[in-house]
Amino acid sequence: MPEISIGMPVYNGEHHLRLAIDSILKQNFSDFELIISDNASTDATEQICREFATRDNRIRYFRQTENIGVANNFRFVFDQAAAPLFKWMAHDDWIDVDWLSVLVPVAKAQHAIVFGHLQMATYDGQNLAHQANGREMQFIGPAWWRRLAYAIEPANLGKANVIYGIFPRSAVTEESLRTFSVNGAPGDVMMLTECLGRVPIVFGGPTRLFKRSSPPRPPGTLKEKRASIFERTMLRQFLSLGPTSFRIGYLLLYPLALGRMKYGRKLRRFRARLAGRSLA
Repeated sequence: MPEISIGMPVYNGEHHLRLAIDSILKQNFSDFELIISDNASTDATEQICREFATRDNRIRYFRQTENIGVANNFRFVFDQAAAPLFKWMAHDDWIDVDWLSVLVPVAKAQHAIVFGHLQMATYDGQNLAHQANGREMQFIGPAWWRRLAYAIEPANLGKANVIYGIFPRSAVTEESLRTFSVNGAPGDVMMLTECLGRVPIVFGGPTRLFKRSSPPRPPGTLKEKRASIFERTMLRQFLSLGPTSFRIGYLLLYPLALGRMKYGRKLRRFRARLAGRSLA
């Protein structure tokens, strides 16, 4: 049994899939299995996956006969895992060569969800300046507090990306997977909030996950309507989570969540200017 299972759900990922798989196979920590579930892709995804699988026996490739949906494919790779640690991997992201060697020992020692640094990238793979880059995302302390602290963290600081950290496999329960599947786009955030009831999120060290942005909008396409502040703070979804004490606590702290979302960027810029002056 390997020390960690890595699950990669993919659909029509031919443009960036090679880099994602390469970044796993080139890790300087080698005791892993890579589980790829191809969700009935219609491009060259199958050919690319089979090519890699013939070269490296740590890869287990599955091709779905029909598209089973994002949530079910996400779950499928988890259900195939055998190792005590687990990591999801997006087919268009990539990781530093020491991601596993830095984070796996911390996950084993602390029984926690462990994440490194986030580095946002453009769709064509260039580093992108972003307020979430290099943050130490950590939510520790009593279970009730770390859940609330995570819930009121502004989404634009990258908290959803912790879904691509390293999990103790036992921390992901049937309820975790159900929470992911019923909440649509914010399912990753809701699942992490649910998991925080059992384990903390810990910063494991300065190794990077490179998160690729969405493709540019085609010329002439209408700009999407900006989500409301209530949608961006995921108010409805958080109020659907239990227990009742969490919902009450979240409502009490919701003004803080609103303030951090609306004014957080201005405050961070102000602090940066002050730091620049003090360094000068």
